[in-house]
Amino acid sequence: MNLIPHINALFAPRPPLEFKQPYSQQVGKKRKLPYEGIAKCLESFETIEEYEENFKKFKPVEQRKERRERIAMERKTLSLETVKAKEEAWDPSSYNFESDAYKTLFVGRLSFMTDEHKLKREMEQYGPVKSAVLVYDKETSKPRGYGFVEFEHERDMKTAYKHADGRKIDGRRVLVDVERGRTVKDWKPRKVGGGLGSSRKDRPKKTKQEKAEAKRAAAMAAKAAARAAAAKKEEAARREERERAANENRDRRKDDKERDRDRSRERDRDRDRDRDRDRNRDRDRDRDRDRDRDRRREDKDRRYDDYRGDRKGSSR
Repeated sequence: MNLIPHINALFAPRPPLEFKQPYSQQVGKKRKLPYEGIAKCLESFETIEEYEENFKKFKPVEQRKERRERIAMERKTLSLETVKAKEEAWDPSSYNFESDAYKTLFVGRLSFMTDEHKLKREMEQYGPVKSAVLVYDKETSKPRGYGFVEFEHERDMKTAYKHADGRKIDGRRVLVDVERGRTVKDWKPRKVGGGLGSSRKDRPKKTKQEKAEAKRAAAMAAKAAARAAAAKKEEAARREERERAANENRDRRKDDKERDRDRSRERDRDRDRDRDRDRNRDRDRDRDRDRDRDRRREDKDRRYDDYRGDRKGSSR
């Protein structure tokens, strides 16, 4: 069979294996190293004194959670020290204000786009405003989101205090309060640890696992609420179906009673009709009987009269 050489080579047999002379003697086992003790290594070990000294110098590896807790504690300590230093340096008597504290309102949570003219125009709805001042940052000269409004009359300030809280100015609901710095005894501002806000107070922070568990619990509660709502809806549907069936049965029984009553009335009417018919038939029968009796009597009388007439004629 003539094929192409490179295809024919695929079908060619492999070359025979090369002959190797067998070993003349048996191969011995591998020699192993002799086992020895550790007595000669004792000099390399540390002594008890060295171990205790190294143990005192040992610093464990700080874990991620421990590092976060340490940084949080350092920040908290630094914040407390800063607040304490500000509180010691704060002197309320060093501030001099020309406005009347009992006619002035504090307005917070303002939009950064709100200016003094806008604030004054919004507050003039409750009465004449003497001045409206916003507080700016000393370094950036940007508004800090709060200010003070002084009214001409104290009654207007009280009206604004009652009705302006929660009012929307430039898309944000503002917070309105009296000026507590000069009207409340031993009042401390927010920067020295006082104030009424609770957004900067210590809150227990949750780990990722606790957040996941809370989220899972909320999801399970939502599913349970959904199942309860579905069960309630299904129970309402079943109750409505039972009420509908009961109403249908009641209507059916009512219809059956009315139908039976109509049937009984028709039956009584038919019975009365049959009774009247039978009574009329009996009356007609009696009338016919009486008529036949009278006719027979008349026939008999007529025959008798004919008979007497015939006898009289024959005797003559």
